Amino acid sequence: MSVRKIIDKSVSFIEVAATAKLTGVLNLPSSKSSSTRALLTASVTVGESRILNVATGFNTLSMKNNCERLGAKFEEAGQSLIVRGVDVKGINTPLAFDPGNSGVVLRLFMGVAGYLPDSTFTTEYQGSLGVRSQTEMVNALRKLNVKCETSGNDDRLPLRIRSDRKLSGETEVSCRKSSQFLSGLLYLGAIGSDDLTIRVVDTITAPSMVHTTINNLRRAGIDIEFDEAFRTFFVSGKTQPVASEFQVGADPASTAAILALCGSLDSEVVLNGFFEEELGNGAVIQYLIDSGTHIEFLEDNKIRIEGTPSILPMDFDGSLAPDAVPALAARAAFAAGTSVFYNIEHIRYKESDRISDFRRELSKLGVKSEEKQDQLIIHGNPLGYDGGVVLDGHYDHGLIMALTTIGLHCKAPVLIKDPYHVGQTYPEYFSEIQSLGAAVNELTKDNS
Repeated sequence: MSVRKIIDKSVSFIEVAATAKLTGVLNLPSSKSSSTRALLTASVTVGESRILNVATGFNTLSMKNNCERLGAKFEEAGQSLIVRGVDVKGINTPLAFDPGNSGVVLRLFMGVAGYLPDSTFTTEYQGSLGVRSQTEMVNALRKLNVKCETSGNDDRLPLRIRSDRKLSGETEVSCRKSSQFLSGLLYLGAIGSDDLTIRVVDTITAPSMVHTTINNLRRAGIDIEFDEAFRTFFVSGKTQPVASEFQVGADPASTAAILALCGSLDSEVVLNGFFEEELGNGAVIQYLIDSGTHIEFLEDNKIRIEGTPSILPMDFDGSLAPDAVPALAARAAFAAGTSVFYNIEHIRYKESDRISDFRRELSKLGVKSEEKQDQLIIHGNPLGYDGGVVLDGHYDHGLIMALTTIGLHCKAPVLIKDPYHVGQTYPEYFSEIQSLGAAVNELTKDNS
């Protein structure tokens, strides 16, 4: 049975069954991180900008919808998206935003809201984004004299942000849980009229994502400086964003999921549109190669991946490519030994707790694992697992794709609940891997 190109909410479960071999060609989906930032940058820029290869996932659609609430206009032109941005300084009425289940949309817009008169944020995902703390961003905004009203001790949604645009000029922020707080503040600096200095008080969990933000803003002419330690950031109020063109590369979470999937089975697959920038600048590829997968770089941003079920256990520094951790950990479940994924506390604060929630599903499958606050330890079993269980994706595209990789090795099919949420970054995921030979089947409310 063919899986629909994009699964909707009527699909209750995806059935994943044993698969022997994958072959074919895939076009990798566009980067959620680059797309969301390009959309926001273009939307807060007066004039007409162009974005090439913009992503189609739920996060991107959420960003686009909220940019429209700012007043931005969008027009499709072939493979490009034309964006007519707005002068944020001219907005003087209250605005209501809904980030869906996207933390990056929420936090980038919280930064923009620091220069809007009155903004409210709500979400229907009270069990996912609604339970995530926004304290770090709220504290940083308050230090700039921005008024924030939040819910609960963890500053959860719903929340309200009000600003008189008279910012103090200096703030500090914790990025131990997420670098998105810093990225949001960089956007605040970009649209403001005065200089802004931001000091990070601890570690930045995903510096590559901050570089993606900086690169997008610099593309639009924003002057951003940072120190050698990458802890103090200065945004000049003398520069304002100018209309630009943005080229979006491949999505890191989706690319890592496909790489790990192909690298766990007998496979020969060519991937089009491969870029390493958001995959730890080669860290993920090197990890796969060192642990047993053959990867060949071809012309025109293509790679050929030849996988094998013979996987070597290896440790991985998750700070280099946080979005790749669930995918690589799923592959490590079949390694001949123990693999440790470390420096990953921050992935606890994503759409799900990608350590504890992931382990809960792994235990149902019989995968032996351990956890520490900043580590996930996988004890691999090359013989595979029985399967025959129902798994919860926890509203998290990263976990859904990782659990799919394991399901393709199981003796009996597994069911993954609410597969619709894979669309956060990769709406076509199940139809794409089915085209390679993966045994996946959708179960709707009628046939489940």
